[in-house]
Amino acid sequence: MESDSTHTYNQRQLYVRRSSRMSKAQAQGYANLPEYRLAPKDIREFFTAETEIVFVEIGFGNGEVIAQIATQNPTWQCLGIDVYRPGIGALVNRCERAELRNVRIVEDEATTVLALIPDHRIDLLYVLFPDPWPKQRHHRRRLVNAEFAALAHRKISASGIVYIATDAGDYAKQIQNTMIDLFYRIDIDQIEPIPQSRYRQKALAAGVSIWDFAYKQDRTEAQKAKL
Repeated sequence: MESDSTHTYNQRQLYVRRSSRMSKAQAQGYANLPEYRLAPKDIREFFTAETEIVFVEIGFGNGEVIAQIATQNPTWQCLGIDVYRPGIGALVNRCERAELRNVRIVEDEATTVLALIPDHRIDLLYVLFPDPWPKQRHHRRRLVNAEFAALAHRKISASGIVYIATDAGDYAKQIQNTMIDLFYRIDIDQIEPIPQSRYRQKALAAGVSIWDFAYKQDRTEAQKAKL
């Protein structure tokens, strides 16, 4: 029997938990997912619609950040990608309480979903505190690798921004070394404001270092961002 942490999902080896014990509220939220679900087969159609800004968050935790951004920017289309069902349920609950109509959720593996998105259509791509997989033998499971960087480079718009945050020092080095091959790093002040999730606040309160990275794929746009 396969465990939740290492089962095969959509032809890829998936190394994150899909399910665990959900609270009653999370279970109710997950049951209401169909109202917000975007099936992989419908992704291209979703991105053909004219919209001001497309925001994508990979691994949205309990949905604090994407719900906050969707609330503050009602004309944006916001897409959350995750497979962790308690977090999906929590995000659905947030969307229902705030009556958000500009959030869609894809329950699938991140690079699988990115590959389906039309090129140059993402304006903001957030990856906040991805699993660091601290053991050396597990580093190959990390999300931010050469494959991810190449996909992100194809999918982000010319003026778009990729924002990645981690509290793992060695992962920060890997992120920097991986992304710099295809992207130009810009000042983190371009992310305004930096999302203050409970995870981030707890880490800062505990004195944990956080590394923030913001990137553009176009040299000219990156130079403009530094002005």
